[in-house]
Amino acid sequence: MKMLEFFESLITIFNKSTLAYHQYLDAGKTFHHAQQLKLYNSNALKLLIENQQLLPEELQKDAQSLITHYTEWSQKWENLAAEKEHQPDDVFVFANDVTFPRQAAQNLEAAYQKL
Repeated sequence: MKMLEFFESLITIFNKSTLAYHQYLDAGKTFHHAQQLKLYNSNALKLLIENQQLLPEELQKDAQSLITHYTEWSQKWENLAAEKEHQPDDVFVFANDVTFPRQAAQNLEAAYQKL
């Protein structure tokens, strides 16, 4: 994968994830919407892990911050999902101390726009 293709894929996932997150909030934080968010976050994590080496050195820390966030978030998501069989309309919320590194995502988006 080339850097431009990586950035295009990552920004598309960021946008879909943002939309899914707002739908999750607006719909009452349901399991169904949490599943959509999980899908996009998992895709972003996989893309970052597999292609981080394409990034210039100054963006490596940003990528790592996102990888750390997505890894922690995914683990907490999976732990809560394993507690019981959730129905689509069940509220699905967990505490997460590793908040989304918004600045890291913005740095990657800015680098993409410069290409």
